[in-house]
Amino acid sequence: MDDVDATPAGNTDDALPPVAVVVADPGGDVERTVRSLLAQTMRPVSVTVVTVDTATTGSGPAGRDGSRPCGAAGATDDVGAAPPVRVVRCAREDLGPACVDAARNARAPYVLVLRGGDEALPHCLWHLSRAVRDGGGDPAAPVGLVQCGTLRLRDDGLVDGFTLPVPAGGPPPSPADLLDGAYAVRRDLLDTDGGTAAWVTVSMLLVRRRAGAAGDPAVARAPGTRAARGTRLVRYGYRPPVPAPRDGRTPRLISVVVPVRDGARTLAAQLTALSRQTGSVPYEVLVVDNGSTDTTREVAERARAELTDLRIVDASDRPGESRARNRGIAASRGDFVVFCDADDVAGPGWLAAMAEAAKEADLVGGGLDTSVLSPDHADEQPLPMDAQSDFLPFARGANCGAWADVLNTVGGWDERYRGGGEDMDLSWRAQLCGYLVRYAGDATMHYRLRGELTALARQKWNYGRSGAQLYAAYRRAGFERRDSRVVVLNWCWLVLHVPDLVRSPVLRRRYVRYGARLAGFAAGSARRGVRYF
Repeated sequence: MDDVDATPAGNTDDALPPVAVVVADPGGDVERTVRSLLAQTMRPVSVTVVTVDTATTGSGPAGRDGSRPCGAAGATDDVGAAPPVRVVRCAREDLGPACVDAARNARAPYVLVLRGGDEALPHCLWHLSRAVRDGGGDPAAPVGLVQCGTLRLRDDGLVDGFTLPVPAGGPPPSPADLLDGAYAVRRDLLDTDGGTAAWVTVSMLLVRRRAGAAGDPAVARAPGTRAARGTRLVRYGYRPPVPAPRDGRTPRLISVVVPVRDGARTLAAQLTALSRQTGSVPYEVLVVDNGSTDTTREVAERARAELTDLRIVDASDRPGESRARNRGIAASRGDFVVFCDADDVAGPGWLAAMAEAAKEADLVGGGLDTSVLSPDHADEQPLPMDAQSDFLPFARGANCGAWADVLNTVGGWDERYRGGGEDMDLSWRAQLCGYLVRYAGDATMHYRLRGELTALARQKWNYGRSGAQLYAAYRRAGFERRDSRVVVLNWCWLVLHVPDLVRSPVLRRRYVRYGARLAGFAAGSARRGVRYF
């Protein structure tokens, strides 16, 4: 991974090749797209919006020029000024050729192609330009096509999934590959019928795309398809640099989101612990009721005597911790949002440590300690984030926090994960969007393990199923399944240790933990159509 130029440097990095942008927009939904392009840390040379002129029929691909859309001011070429935005109007049947012509006429060697309604994340152009500069592996085959991933959002702004390009190795991109993601193409390839060029894949989510976003698939992929058909492409991967720390700003207000469902027995202890936090950063507490049928709400109401800034948020319409957490985010007033569970107990300095870590991170994971609430199960102590070795580090949902703008950008918690895996998904998705995740070991949360074997088995089963779900989603980003020899040894261990079920309560609990998780792997693999055992 790169050690230098790790921070997006905008226009100060003269070694990066400039990039222009073409937006294929038959539906007129370009304001969001243009706004995101004008906010790039590395500004585009120009932005050309190719759109349908309903009054034009058969005008040809050249189209007609229009004025700068969206009320964006300053269409000048002065150094440091906003890039010029040009509108090309044409008949609907000419959108494809018009997009190719707009890419040919761009005043930059590379052209990023977007669909109407797409939003480029702030460092999108910087990463694509770096991939052009650093991603090729053969001087005889300069970079011709760069692909990156797209983050799909629902109409309400919450995550609906994502698409990543196929990693290094494999056939040239199909039209469907280009359609699913976003890409930049070398302009001169649009006028050649042969040769060899590098095809670089960037395993990052650099473009946000909302459900139902405008954009004719054939139009969006037209320049890339032309280059892919006329050029022999050699695929390479690109490893993005480590993101820079945040700006050192202290949160103005912390929102503590506590999802709960039938948690009357344990909630009071957690709320009491939250009322006794040390530190000077103000905070609010949101108890998000996910359909409780016990006295959870009454317990929360009684806690107002200690927590004056406590609110109860209703999330009873659909079960799931991710659903409740997203409702908490929507109701929060803070610029930094932290999450904890109703059956745990926060240490007195928990919020102060989270606020301190937030100065230098986009998403923070705290430490979990089982010695207070589950002292009989020391061997089940969760692995701290700085000791994780598989794929990317992740912050556990029972003790994590993120800046509100980060949660909004990445689409919040994925509500398709049920019973586990949602915290890994959030952390990994944030990192693929270019955000920095860090560990705050001194932000201690006293963690309660499942006591009953049935509850423990259900939890581990869900964790196993979510492992297969995560593999199906993140294998293109580098998440690898376990070695087949390890899988065989695990299942052999399970068979050989069946007598543990009757030998002692400790061995029985260990067997249930391992067995339920392995069974969950198998069930999740069958459900997702992958091999993750």
